[in-house]
Amino acid sequence: MDTPHQLYSMRQYNKNYLSALRLVVTRSSEVLGPLRTNILHQLASLFLAPLTHEEGHRSVLTHLGIGSISKPFFNEKGAAYVMGVRDSELKDLRDNDLPNYIRLHTAGIESDYMLVDRIQTDVVFSKEDREHLMIEHLIRQLQLVGYYFTSMFPSMEPDIDEETNELQRDIVGHDVYGAVRHLHRPTMDFYRYTRYEDLARDEKTFVTRAGYRSLLNLVDPFIFRVLDRSLSDLFKVAMGMGYTMVPFGDMIEQKFWVRINDRTRLKLYVREYQNKENWFFAGGIALFDHSLSDRLYLNTALDVWDQPTELSFTGHGSELGGALNTMLKYVISRGEDGSGELFSFDIGLLVKSAGFLPEELYLEDVVHYRLGTTLWF
Repeated sequence: MDTPHQLYSMRQYNKNYLSALRLVVTRSSEVLGPLRTNILHQLASLFLAPLTHEEGHRSVLTHLGIGSISKPFFNEKGAAYVMGVRDSELKDLRDNDLPNYIRLHTAGIESDYMLVDRIQTDVVFSKEDREHLMIEHLIRQLQLVGYYFTSMFPSMEPDIDEETNELQRDIVGHDVYGAVRHLHRPTMDFYRYTRYEDLARDEKTFVTRAGYRSLLNLVDPFIFRVLDRSLSDLFKVAMGMGYTMVPFGDMIEQKFWVRINDRTRLKLYVREYQNKENWFFAGGIALFDHSLSDRLYLNTALDVWDQPTELSFTGHGSELGGALNTMLKYVISRGEDGSGELFSFDIGLLVKSAGFLPEELYLEDVVHYRLGTTLWF
């Protein structure tokens, strides 16, 4: 259970999707062998790639109380849709809550970005074999970088016209073009499917900025093994970089994973946010599956940021904010000797001030809880 409770949140969907994938691939490797598993995994990942992307879009609408239908499989036009929303609802959102309207465009790519981040963390901290997630990582990274990079080339733009029935239209059309156009001209005539030719010169410049910066995602310990180093038997360090758009512009991220004594697993990051012209900085640290006792495990993260006032794309002022995200796992052993499969009850709490935090749907102040269970193999 995560907030909002109406339907799966972005975080909830990503976490459960990756957990299910890891379980299926692990069991398939044991039964079918690595080669057949890799072939099936590749086919499944190509088919399922739009699933979490479209659910990212849908989760924002659900949070805002706007009903929608996710159709996360490629249609005859080669596109996956979130549909069932009227133009009047989207225009009202744009005119009265621009940051969330921009987030509606970028949420699918944000979901892809965070799924790649979860895969990197699982592999670096040895929670999963690299081979089990290699194909998923490749497809997700290509999807992430490809969306931004190909946006610079109008010849690669999907040729899709808006459907006559507004309820059958995708909510935003091209994620990057739509977000960039509305960041620069939020009061222009409303329509959903933005084309490259619709963009002004400074908007095309921003698309180019996003395209080239997206290549930073390839600074990845999954791709370059040299970025994942064991400095001693007790100390392991990995680093990577990332890029994605945010509700007020975009961000560049430097990530560091530290593993000490096979017991303490830390992830640290530094982020540089940019709106139209100004830079803002953020940082954070997270502790993963830290054993407080033989039955109690702690996950906790502290985030601190400086972001534009009211998440403005054009503003110069900024506001400090932060979040504390903690989850406790109480483990019940299934084995008589305390070994084997473990089952835990999980309870978490997030305390967050106003601002953008990846995978967190609320842009305003929030205090909320999450509940769940984990089966440990």
